[in-house]
Amino acid sequence: MIKCNVTVIGTVNRSVELKNGRDGNPFVTFGLNVLLKDNQESKSIDISVASDGEDDDSLSLSKGDRVKLKGVLSLKRIGDATYLNLSADELSLNPKGADSIIGQIQFRGTLGSKEVVEKMGKKGGFRTFDAYSSEKIGEQQYSYIWVHFIDFSDETPDWLGPKAKIEVDGKLELQIFKGSPSINCRVESLTEWIRENTNQ
Repeated sequence: MIKCNVTVIGTVNRSVELKNGRDGNPFVTFGLNVLLKDNQESKSIDISVASDGEDDDSLSLSKGDRVKLKGVLSLKRIGDATYLNLSADELSLNPKGADSIIGQIQFRGTLGSKEVVEKMGKKGGFRTFDAYSSEKIGEQQYSYIWVHFIDFSDETPDWLGPKAKIEVDGKLELQIFKGSPSINCRVESLTEWIRENTNQ
């Protein structure tokens, strides 16, 4: 499970459409382009946006309009492609500021097979590790999303190691790595995930 509560600034790049969901209720959908930058490279990414209802502001959008959206961002990886979908509940027109995706991430998943790496920085010790969340997308097919974590807490839990199950709340940081979105999290809360009757 990965859930990201985000604020996104970008440019509309696909025409607005009004559709009806399976429940018969209307929703608005359109495309958003966001330019992500870091110290070494930059890349435009596409986000598919959906918003419930018949919002007049959404319906009046055109390609090239600048918008700021708040909502829940979900991610799915199929093959080598990562797809981003935003369920938006707030929209502002003509925002100030550069393209960005900022917010919080809630994660539940499994560490990889590598050991947790302990490091020393200017402000003391910290650790890094990678974990994945899986989602069934077919009869026998799963989507795996990897997240890189940086944890500045004082101590490493005894249970934290290869293949550990974790639940994390933290700050979302999206970057570009080898031309694709890379999901990073600065840990704010880390606990062991005790799996019960769940498919996650």
